[in-house]
Amino acid sequence: MRRIAMQSNNIINVVLASADIDVANSLLKSMHQALPSFEIKASILLFGITEPRKIYQFCRPVEIIDIVTYYPPIVDSRNICQAHLRRKMNEFGGIGFILDDDLSWTLPENEFITVLEKLKKAGCDMAFSALSGDSPIPKEYTRTSPLLDVLIAIAVQYNDSKAMKIKEYVTKVDISEKIESNINTHHDFYTFTHKKFHKYDVDIATINWHDFINRLVKGKSTTRTTPTPITITPAKGRERGGATLILNVDVLLCKNDAMRYLNLYSRRSDMIMATDAANYNFKLFNTPPMLKHLRDEAFDTHDSKKLIGDILGYALVESKEGANFCAKKFATNVSQRIEHTKFLLMESSKMMELLDLWLKNNNYIELDVSSLVKSMIAENEKTYLALTSIDLGVVNQSFNTFIYNRINYLKSDESTELAC
Repeated sequence: MRRIAMQSNNIINVVLASADIDVANSLLKSMHQALPSFEIKASILLFGITEPRKIYQFCRPVEIIDIVTYYPPIVDSRNICQAHLRRKMNEFGGIGFILDDDLSWTLPENEFITVLEKLKKAGCDMAFSALSGDSPIPKEYTRTSPLLDVLIAIAVQYNDSKAMKIKEYVTKVDISEKIESNINTHHDFYTFTHKKFHKYDVDIATINWHDFINRLVKGKSTTRTTPTPITITPAKGRERGGATLILNVDVLLCKNDAMRYLNLYSRRSDMIMATDAANYNFKLFNTPPMLKHLRDEAFDTHDSKKLIGDILGYALVESKEGANFCAKKFATNVSQRIEHTKFLLMESSKMMELLDLWLKNNNYIELDVSSLVKSMIAENEKTYLALTSIDLGVVNQSFNTFIYNRINYLKSDESTELAC
């Protein structure tokens, strides 16, 4: 039986996991300010808390799901939050949100109500809000295309000897003048190539180089923005769940899932959950942005495990065929993602060296900013080595273990009746 929870009342149940109370508090404040007609019941899982501190610093009373000193895998924290949200929605009714913590609410209340009404009319069970602001992807996938955008602009706008090496690099690139309409124009994995590269126009004279380099370090938007939808559309379940709206509490019976490779877990467990929900015939939709992503330094910003987990997670999702996973597709996807990501790291390092030299020769940056460029190059080298050291044999064994555990879990859970 479908139970569209939004029919109950004006309650919004929010769950999130965070290692930073100030960041989480900022998100909740933005929601309270933007949605005064709604009663927001927030619950938070705090992790990485290693010393006694006052935790009740939130703008409104917040329920603490748990406080742990370690950093749990995302799949675990999402399942903990999801189970808690299910209890809260069953108790209070209303709708639910599963949110990343580094977000800020931007959608005016009247527009949000309109979105809810449209989703209700469509019989929506779960919806994925697009995110404006910074790309919610590993920083390594946010640098290469913008760097090439900038180098192309320098090569066109400057004809002196200081730009010669940049011009030599750019001549190897086949630049396409065709405007590309693609939801992944912000994602280097899909956009960076030396063949038919779709450049974004950049005015070099207007760039604040200190800010540009700082944004590259953190993986924030530079020359490219994240494309977002302007209408509600059906979802396939392969959308990222950083801002997931729950209208039917039964969809929360679908668990997040991940594979373990050595001491790390694959990311994108939310996509596994969503594709499972789609297979159970829950109705899923995408919406225009309700929130803005405000990326900054975090506990895992410079950890190569985050990138490796992302590679494994996407390969896992891309190998899914209906309710099943294809081992051959997974192995192919992993290999291709590793090799192309290594290519991105090498090319971004080459371009950063060229840009750093050009900026210094033109006295556009000082040593402290140049050191940031060098730190990114050094980090690229470490990440490249980490990718090279991935044991594909062990990865495939981990995939088989994931499938075995998943089959056993589904068998043990056959008595659970999901709404269809």
